Amino acid sequence: MVDRPELRGTKGSAVWSARSLLKTTLECDMVAARLLWLSDKQAAAAQYVCALCRYMGIEPHVISDLAATHDIREMSARAGAIVKEIPRKFAKSEDVLQALEALEETVSAQLASMGSEPNILGAKHGLAVYLLQHAFATHKQSPDIAYQTMLTVITSLRALNLHYLANDCVTLIMDHHMSQHDARIQVARAAVCALTESDFIRARELLQTYNFQFEEPWSRFMAHVVDKAINADIRWMSERAMIEWQSVVRDSMHNDCQVYEIVQDALTAYLEPYTWYVPKKVVVC
Repeated sequence: MVDRPELRGTKGSAVWSARSLLKTTLECDMVAARLLWLSDKQAAAAQYVCALCRYMGIEPHVISDLAATHDIREMSARAGAIVKEIPRKFAKSEDVLQALEALEETVSAQLASMGSEPNILGAKHGLAVYLLQHAFATHKQSPDIAYQTMLTVITSLRALNLHYLANDCVTLIMDHHMSQHDARIQVARAAVCALTESDFIRARELLQTYNFQFEEPWSRFMAHVVDKAINADIRWMSERAMIEWQSVVRDSMHNDCQVYEIVQDALTAYLEPYTWYVPKKVVVC
């Protein structure tokens, strides 16, 4: 091989490797996308996707196909399968980090390009990239990064008032991340969010999934509240709900004080229109 100085790497010690070329190509593509963002956010979002796919070794239509999946668990499973089929090994930690950073910047562009009027298609494309990031971090044995990805996507979707999609994502926390110290807080927030949004079916499904493996007094009582709301049991909600909740708190040997506080505040607000007399709040912790 002829040594051509103009093809050497940045340190001048070796000929460009495929890894170096991919890394530099990604950096150039990302710069081009950032510049394009100044004039055309939609086109820039597409440019980010193309740059990401080129670096990861996947076809751009893969993300669109993933976004078309309706069930959150199926979408997550498909994202995991896609990641396992990526031809690149990402053996070096710096390559893994660069891939994660590219995923994060791409999904941020996807969601930001929607402006003040978010649409479900754009949000699903952003969610698809987030789930690829989650699957990639999981595949590379980075559970903390994978969990943080889920928290980020939930926060992003709630900021877009897409609470039902955010609540669906909490299902993946129950599937993969219940060992995280604040995972139960995320489940409680999703349950009370679905209740206050009158999304009773999703609230019931979420609590049934949680109670199947992790049933606790608060989640069992919340499931009871949801059933009463579905059945429009006004008398129970007006006369018995908060009294029974006080009994739950007093009788529970619980450590997650914040979870009980979240549930209590939500119940107080939700039941207020039905209640003539609201008992004094019981001290949770």
